[in-house]
Amino acid sequence: MTRAMVPGERAPIATLTAKRTIEIVVEHQPDDIDIAAFGLGADGRIGDDRYVVLFSNRRSPEGAIGIDPQAGRSVLTIALDALPASIARIAITAAHDTLALGRARLSARVADAVTIEATGLGDERAVTLLDLYRHGGDWRVAAVVQGFAEGLAALVRHLGGEVAEDAPPPAPPAPAPLSKVDLRKQQVGVTLAKLGIDSVRAEVLLVIDASGSMARLFADGTVQETVERIVPVALRLDDDGRLDTWFYAAKCRQVDPLDAGNVEGFVARTLPYPGAKVAGGPGIGAGNNEPLVMEAILAREPARRTQPLLILFLTDGGISGSKSEAIKDLLRRTSDRAIFWQYAGIGRAGYGILRDLDTIDGRLVDNAGFFAVDDLASIGDEELYQRLLGEFPAWLKAARAAGVLA
Repeated sequence: MTRAMVPGERAPIATLTAKRTIEIVVEHQPDDIDIAAFGLGADGRIGDDRYVVLFSNRRSPEGAIGIDPQAGRSVLTIALDALPASIARIAITAAHDTLALGRARLSARVADAVTIEATGLGDERAVTLLDLYRHGGDWRVAAVVQGFAEGLAALVRHLGGEVAEDAPPPAPPAPAPLSKVDLRKQQVGVTLAKLGIDSVRAEVLLVIDASGSMARLFADGTVQETVERIVPVALRLDDDGRLDTWFYAAKCRQVDPLDAGNVEGFVARTLPYPGAKVAGGPGIGAGNNEPLVMEAILAREPARRTQPLLILFLTDGGISGSKSEAIKDLLRRTSDRAIFWQYAGIGRAGYGILRDLDTIDGRLVDNAGFFAVDDLASIGDEELYQRLLGEFPAWLKAARAAGVLA
């Protein structure tokens, strides 16, 4: 049971928990409040920007400070003994570009022992909620709740950071796809919470059909838009926020990983049409060979995984009988591994065995899912994420029961 701390109150961390890695959960409404941890020197000032940990920089260099932004909450982890001696204080803050925080709901829970409520705020758009600081050779927590009417700029100045003088108000995020990524990441979080797996971490891999029949979907932007909608799944599930990506046709090729910073124009840069040809490299043909790319992915897999792997497989179909048999064999062979294959059909061509995944015998667990939609643009993000992730929880449960996952 937690107790409330009032502004000005201080307590040794050792009286709250025996753990040396502590968790601070900041809950907030609305969802788009920005939570950050500022690592400060003994003078109370920012000395190294790498220790300013927030959405765009989720880990300090050695990982001693980390943040996991989620829908309506941000989870910070701080490994006290891993922090360098140059970090004497960590300020946990909240800010919003336009909203007066007096109209928001903000609270922080430290080590499941104490809570700090951000009450008494008015027009302030930024606030320091609490401090962790060194004292007598160990660490203490202090409830602060100090607001800054000028917003984040005033808070950064207070902490010794530099802010451009007389700068115009910040423009909306650009380019537009990046702002969509952030919003969609929140929707992924909502979907995971509904499925009961919001605490799960998994590696995510994307496979894109680049066969000749997909040319229209590449040309009209459908594939690029789909990529932008899928990237937030990796940002939310995968600790490193990267999405390993493969294209396949008659041959296959792994390309640079996708992330929030390179998603705009990714498809045109990586596999421009016509020709299904990787820029600066050989073409990959026009046919479709799903077993080939599946085998190539498996060839790069470790012998034993510590995290599950979710493979999102985008195809317009055209899977022949012989390919169906090979896919069945691959799914049987990988049913005892920590890999879940999620296929998404985006055309009207034959999907072969993909329509009958649940009937494949000889598997330790059901390790694959499939859904098809004639027009992917016609379904909203919520429905897309529900379909992409809907069968993943059942596999996680079965894989744990079978000893495939710890």
